[in-house]
Amino acid sequence: MSTKTTGDSRNHPMAVPQSEDVSSGPSGLAGGPSGALNQDIPPDMALLLQQLEDDFNHKVIDQWTYINRREEIMRLVSKLHEAQQQEYNNTELSNAELQPPLLPRKQSPIVDKEYENFFVNILQQRAAIYKTEMAFTVLDGKGKEIYSISWEKLYTKAVRIAMEIRHKTSLSNSDTVVLLYKDGEVVEFTVALFACFLAKVVAIPIHQDIALSEVLNIINFTSSKLLLYSDAVAKDLEKVNNNSSGLRIQWPSKLQRLRTTEFGSAKKTEISGWLASTKKSPKFSDLAYVEFSRSPLGELRGIALSHRTIYHQMHSLNSTLLSMPNSQGDLQRSAKEYRRGRCVVLATLDIRFSIGIIIGILFTVYSGNNLIWAPQKVMEVQGLYANIVSKCRASLLLGDYFGLKRVTYDYQKAPNETRYYSKTQAVDFSCVKWVLINALTIDGEFLEILMNRYLRPLGCQDPANAILPMLTLSEYGGMVISMRDWLGKKDRLGITDMQVNEDENGLSSVLIDKESLARNIVKVVDTNPPTDDITQGTLRVDAFGYPLPDAILAVVNPELCGLARQGELGEIWIDSPCLSGGFYGMRKESRLIFHAKCHDANGPLEMDFLRTGLLGFTFNGKVYILGLYEDRIRQKVSWLDQKIYNKLGKELVYGNGTRYHYSSHLLTTLASEVKQLYDCTIFDIFIGNEYLPVAIVEAEVIKKPLTDTRSGDYNNNQGHNKAIKEGEQIYSAVPLNEAELNAISQRCFDTLYKHHCLRLYCVLVVDCDTLPKIWRSGGKEIASMLCKKKFLEGSLKAEYVRFFVRKSLSMIPHGEDVIGGIWSPYVSELRSMALANFPPQYSSIDYKDKSIDERTGAILTDFKSILDILKFRVASSGDSIAFHTLENFKGSSKPLTWKKFEQRVYAVCHYLIEKSDVRAGGYVILMYSLSEEFIVALYACLMCGIIAIPMLPFDSNRIGEDYPAFLGAIRDFDVHEILVNEEVEKFLKNGPIADSFKKFSSRYKNLKVKNTAKVTKVSNVASLNSKIAKYQAAVDFRDENTVAMVWLNFTSDYYRVGAALSHKSIVGICKVFKETLNLSNRSVIIGCVRHSAGIGLIQSALLGPYLGTTTYLMSPVTYAESPLSFFLALSRHKVKDVFVTEQMLKYAAIKFTPKGFNLSELKNMMISTEGRVEIDMLRKIAKVFLPTKLSAASMASVYCHFFNPIISTRSYMSVAPVDLFLDPIALRQGYVSVVNQVEVPSALHIQDSGMVPVCTEIAIVNPETCKICKEGEFGEIWVCSEANLAGFTNGPKGPSDQFTSNQFMGKIVDGNPNMTYLRTGDLGFLYDVTITRNIKNSDNNPGEEFKMETQSFRPLFVLGKISDTFEIMGLHHFPIDIERTIESCHPDIYRNGSCVFKCAEYTIVVCESKRSRYFASLVPLLVNTILSKHHLVVDIVAFIKKGEFPISRLGTKQRARIIDAWVGGVIPILAAYGVNYGENSMIQLVKEIDDVARDNPITSLKNPAVSYYEDDDSVFDPRFSNGLTLNQSGSGDFHKGISSGASVTTANTDDDTLQFMPKQQFQFQQQNQLHIS
Repeated sequence: MSTKTTGDSRNHPMAVPQSEDVSSGPSGLAGGPSGALNQDIPPDMALLLQQLEDDFNHKVIDQWTYINRREEIMRLVSKLHEAQQQEYNNTELSNAELQPPLLPRKQSPIVDKEYENFFVNILQQRAAIYKTEMAFTVLDGKGKEIYSISWEKLYTKAVRIAMEIRHKTSLSNSDTVVLLYKDGEVVEFTVALFACFLAKVVAIPIHQDIALSEVLNIINFTSSKLLLYSDAVAKDLEKVNNNSSGLRIQWPSKLQRLRTTEFGSAKKTEISGWLASTKKSPKFSDLAYVEFSRSPLGELRGIALSHRTIYHQMHSLNSTLLSMPNSQGDLQRSAKEYRRGRCVVLATLDIRFSIGIIIGILFTVYSGNNLIWAPQKVMEVQGLYANIVSKCRASLLLGDYFGLKRVTYDYQKAPNETRYYSKTQAVDFSCVKWVLINALTIDGEFLEILMNRYLRPLGCQDPANAILPMLTLSEYGGMVISMRDWLGKKDRLGITDMQVNEDENGLSSVLIDKESLARNIVKVVDTNPPTDDITQGTLRVDAFGYPLPDAILAVVNPELCGLARQGELGEIWIDSPCLSGGFYGMRKESRLIFHAKCHDANGPLEMDFLRTGLLGFTFNGKVYILGLYEDRIRQKVSWLDQKIYNKLGKELVYGNGTRYHYSSHLLTTLASEVKQLYDCTIFDIFIGNEYLPVAIVEAEVIKKPLTDTRSGDYNNNQGHNKAIKEGEQIYSAVPLNEAELNAISQRCFDTLYKHHCLRLYCVLVVDCDTLPKIWRSGGKEIASMLCKKKFLEGSLKAEYVRFFVRKSLSMIPHGEDVIGGIWSPYVSELRSMALANFPPQYSSIDYKDKSIDERTGAILTDFKSILDILKFRVASSGDSIAFHTLENFKGSSKPLTWKKFEQRVYAVCHYLIEKSDVRAGGYVILMYSLSEEFIVALYACLMCGIIAIPMLPFDSNRIGEDYPAFLGAIRDFDVHEILVNEEVEKFLKNGPIADSFKKFSSRYKNLKVKNTAKVTKVSNVASLNSKIAKYQAAVDFRDENTVAMVWLNFTSDYYRVGAALSHKSIVGICKVFKETLNLSNRSVIIGCVRHSAGIGLIQSALLGPYLGTTTYLMSPVTYAESPLSFFLALSRHKVKDVFVTEQMLKYAAIKFTPKGFNLSELKNMMISTEGRVEIDMLRKIAKVFLPTKLSAASMASVYCHFFNPIISTRSYMSVAPVDLFLDPIALRQGYVSVVNQVEVPSALHIQDSGMVPVCTEIAIVNPETCKICKEGEFGEIWVCSEANLAGFTNGPKGPSDQFTSNQFMGKIVDGNPNMTYLRTGDLGFLYDVTITRNIKNSDNNPGEEFKMETQSFRPLFVLGKISDTFEIMGLHHFPIDIERTIESCHPDIYRNGSCVFKCAEYTIVVCESKRSRYFASLVPLLVNTILSKHHLVVDIVAFIKKGEFPISRLGTKQRARIIDAWVGGVIPILAAYGVNYGENSMIQLVKEIDDVARDNPITSLKNPAVSYYEDDDSVFDPRFSNGLTLNQSGSGDFHKGISSGASVTTANTDDDTLQFMPKQQFQFQQQNQLHIS
């Protein structure tokens, strides 16, 4: 057969309608190629695709960005899969080493256009010649005839319906018509189908595997305007509309519905008129019908079947069946003259789709025989099927394995039940000539039983030749592509080494070697072996027969799309006129599947193939199938294989590095060995660089009702006390027979490992009959690919899960030092050697020796304390306003001048000295809302030498945290006096803690609470000053080390961190803020939040006196009532610098729409961060406040610390936030490698924390060796600054903490010994950035309007806290990144509802889920994604009760509280699942791998943590551990990416985030870059 003939058939323009060029259909319809042929996407890549999809749906990115990024991700996935075939790619093959395609044995004799109107004409002819003969007969479940129709009646009814279609509807040629009929309505369906042929419209048959909702989707997708259905279907639809729920079927508005049973038959005159009208409109529509079948993923896809294709298939089937010996040529009856001797076809398959419609209807009309249809259940009654065959004298039996096995095995059990089923009808199979079996694979042993122990005993004359298994493509229209025939001409197949001693027409089978098959090699041991000769190491495979006579068949490597090697297993690709031209309405997918291109050693072949998705081989020209592509399980050859082969004394043949198994063989073994299994499916998943097998088993699950109190620990067992409803009963989250399910999982692993050397990665257990199923080859079976999809989505109803990580992973991700980690001396020295040519990471320092007061010219740095500056302000500008309290729209209080402020300070000093018991150096708690009273009390304490401890008022929603912290501060700091305002005083006396505080006060003697609101006057200031002087002298007031004030910072877990401030540090902090932010006496200050510590306290209480400017105060209570008043104050007073929090801004955005006021004067809105900067946080805030003219450049993050309020800041930076994308593989090993996001989509995206302020130096230091880090690695952030606080304190009676105290005494080993640093405990790095801009040329050069300006700076990037990170197997992990991954895995996991931590040697994940059952299905999703993206094997996954996940008042997770609750065993867990056995077991495993593979290493075993997505020359390859030679290429290139600086060209950086690229890459692109003025 020529290529042109094939192409003409399958490339017909009607095969894929031109008007339906869409990529996907509505819900329920597939939008992609076969799931079996889809690339396996690793979980981390799948997560990136999902995030990309979400961004596109939420319009975060545009369509082109979405397309480009998706293509890049898929390109990376393809690269991963190509690595699996690297050996194949690197081998140059000749055509002699490849399997040539099997060529056609005969050319199709069909004349062009012979097929046009063929079925219409032949039906008309048969109606005229065989008028009264029965064409179709329908039997019921008891074998009785319930309906039949003659040829004439069939034709006249079809014409009548065709007339209705044409005359009463506005349909034109090629319009689609949906046929909706029930299973037994064979006649009605056939009439409707041929009516569509007569009316030249396209039929869409609906079968039993399509739900009603999917029917509506099909109607919409195909734009169908007509629905044909029967009375029985109409009644069923009416019942649906009249159900109790009140839901009605929403039919499309333009859809017409016709009941075909109402029309009757056409009269002769009507038929004549119809024939005349059809001759006037000769336009022919080639598309006959569209069959919707399911992909392996369960999606519906329309297969376009043309009249040309069907006619080719009919001709091929006819010639094949007639070639059988003794067929006597009586299969096809003449359509020109009457001929006796009709055959009877007995079918038990659904005739509405696949092979049922091909042979049951179309071939019946083509051949002119009588079809007798019986439902499948007739085979369930012993003897009934044989009785029907004998009674109707069936010549051709059409069935499948399910039914034939039932009747055959029933006959073996009780032969007499079949033989004597009827007293009047003897069983006689002498009439049976053909037994057609619809199948994908052949069960040869059963066929022998069918032939010798069923057909032959019951009278079949030639059972050996009668059995004809048909290889059909049920997913692609049900066409037959291979079956036994006696046409001969096998010399035309193009086979050069065919064996001559084989029976070319018999039921052929071969024995192949199992060990070779595991390497994807077909090694034939014997042909047509007796059943008794099959040994343990061999496998019997039976042949279907030769390909169709006019087909070209090739065995192709499915991954590479090239012809398979000689003796290699591959995918069956076929090309024939009998095949469909493609999917309906899916051009791209049709090209991939139906018009696939393959190549040989010389290049692409000049023909198109259909990818069948079947894996098999050819031997002597016959087709052998082992299963579907999706049924092949792949697993990498591992050290475990090497170990067991060494133990058995066998040689391990490495092959291509992969072992192959077939799920049908595995399932057979499990069914025979593990009796507790109800059903099972096995598939593989792709994680990183290897395939891992997964088994999902159905077994009996005993659920625990919550009303069942038989368990004595029912009320105490936290894992069993949460449930959901199933019907009326409420069940627990964990099954009662968990131990039994665990044993079943273990037996599954042991069985497959023992018999097949398959190492299961995971076993998931579900209840019986819960896995999704799909119709295939006549029956329902588990949809393996749909199960895989749901497994990867975490949507299965799983009850239990068991992992076998240690025995399934080929290599364990680990670092250079699995015990010491990245900070060990060994690994630190390796990094130091690798980065020897890079400079150390020090920031530049801008030292300001003096700070000048702009109004008076006074040198502020000469003042020793803030009190001296306060007295200076009183003396120089006493009548100026010092503090002013702002209220909401009601107005404001009377302002406080410097003189009045000093008087009120003296008044409180008088109280403290004369009326309180607090002595100099004692501690006093100040608990005020932000007000003048608070500022007064603070300065009074400073003046008296009393140490003030500011604390925020109680939060009524957080009493459980605030009150214990309050009492703890009283005890540890030995507090005897609490200064408060009126609101706090009322709360302490009358609030919810009043009784408890009263009891505490009675036990804690001399504890007083004083409201200072009315303490405003003092009479004798001179006498008071002398007493104040005594108090100051008592504490050595002027000493630099004297503690003046204590800040109490509280972590998100509400653990206290106390910081001591001296007068020197207070003045130093103010100096740093003034000089960094360029503040002056003209700068207006507004304080609002967090006034007890940090920037909030500095802004509210200290900066105003230091600058000599007015400080406006607005309490958080006022802000909560009216956030608008705060922003109106900023606008009214033209504030230039202000401190706010992210929570403030989010609250404001919720309460009102920012507009109606102008914030253009606001140049520095400081937002504090204590760790890594949230990506695009500043841009998001600027977008909200865009109507207020607030510039994006005004948004400034400030990196704060408990012991330094301003380590770095983006204030007044002229560039937008700097974006860096870090290689996560390098980061886990301590390196900073900047990569291109396009090349590494999984790169970690971070933004800078700004530049260092004045009088500040930052150094990046190794936290263990205390040596300076080189550029290209990260380390601990050390700070030497005048803004550093004096020290750490827990109070005189609090616990000592030498570790925290030592943070203030950091010394760099290889640095300046005179420099002392504050160790922040945060990890980060410095990175050089160069920006080039086009600016206007100020020089008098008329030829150049613009000139280039280059600016370089070195911002700080913060990665996270050391205390939050942990190291596993020598790799460093940041929990924030892992938790972000976890929370993105599944919508059932709450955002901010996960915590990962290391406890002892175990890595534990705790999640809060929206579910209350089926947690086991989420566990593999979490474990796989974390392993794939972060190279971390978690040990335990636990799910916490909904609403019990601890969240701080600021909305952050309380990590330490979760860990403490876990260690204490008080965490409310719903269910916990063990995954692995801890880090120590993995370390032992790595040692065992080294011991086994040291002498004879397996080349494919690479450490995933260092070569996951890299080429063989990766910088992290273990071969380079000595000296760690730098990489020369790839996305992880050190010379390109590791801290080598970055460049960007921009004009306006206020509103655009800078996307930085490695410097060399930038220079390469620079010549083509557009410079914008």
